[in-house]
Amino acid sequence: MEIDDCNRGDPREMEQDMTAQYFLPLATYPDSSSGLIISNAVTFAGYYSAHLHACALTVAIPHIPNAWSSLLLDTPKMIEHAEILSRDRAATLVSAATNLAASAEVELSCRTVKTALPLLHDTAATEARFFDLAILECIADVPDTRIVAEAVIFGSGRPAIIFPKKTLAGPIDHLVIAWDGSRAAARAVNDANPFIHKAKRVSVLSVTGEKPLPEPSGAHLAEILVSSGVNASSTAARFTSSSIGLSIQQTALELGADILVMGGFGHSRLRDFVLGGATDGVLHEPLLPVLMSH
Repeated sequence: MEIDDCNRGDPREMEQDMTAQYFLPLATYPDSSSGLIISNAVTFAGYYSAHLHACALTVAIPHIPNAWSSLLLDTPKMIEHAEILSRDRAATLVSAATNLAASAEVELSCRTVKTALPLLHDTAATEARFFDLAILECIADVPDTRIVAEAVIFGSGRPAIIFPKKTLAGPIDHLVIAWDGSRAAARAVNDANPFIHKAKRVSVLSVTGEKPLPEPSGAHLAEILVSSGVNASSTAARFTSSSIGLSIQQTALELGADILVMGGFGHSRLRDFVLGGATDGVLHEPLLPVLMSH
């Protein structure tokens, strides 16, 4: 079979023409996603000319058998109220996303997915598998946001950008890579390539004193990035804070980072993820936008 080479596009040109697909899961119960994460997702998608896919997750709560519910309060009514609340919140969130995207001229698709309450977080991870990147919020005083973030980061096979509370999305001029030579860090660098190559400056950060860092060091990664056309340099800092996650973030902020790129480390014990120190520290209290990849 003959193939006409004239029909083959330059792979680099084809890559440039591809539109990135971002995913925004919207929680509706027990807590509702904030208006800020919708605004940040729309803004961020606009900066990178991405198509944003918002997915409102409504809940179905299993009904308690009558023999049990008669011993409690009006359980059927409570379940009905919770499900109606979830549906109403979904409609409100989708409406907000639609209006913000229209004002920002960002391409948006919306859908609503109903799932059993115990499977809510797994559903968010499953939905995220179809897209290039998930956009998440992680708020210390709203525990469910962290549970969703963990589920997506470790269960979707896709990178995620986590926005902290009260943080507004903006262009990525200075990107900091937390580099420890691990597989997870290498995966994160690969997943962050679209942002690395568009950033005005990239710093490869190695934090010493917490664990031995393998050779070659972050300086070697910076050299490779420079050879690919990135304005990159390496820097090292000493672990001084109460946690490695806090130390990495504080150093990134001192460097003037707009975003931190890092690997998410964890391993499963009977389906419960035991997180690495840096991952746990960042998810406990993110201080700046973090692109995390597992």
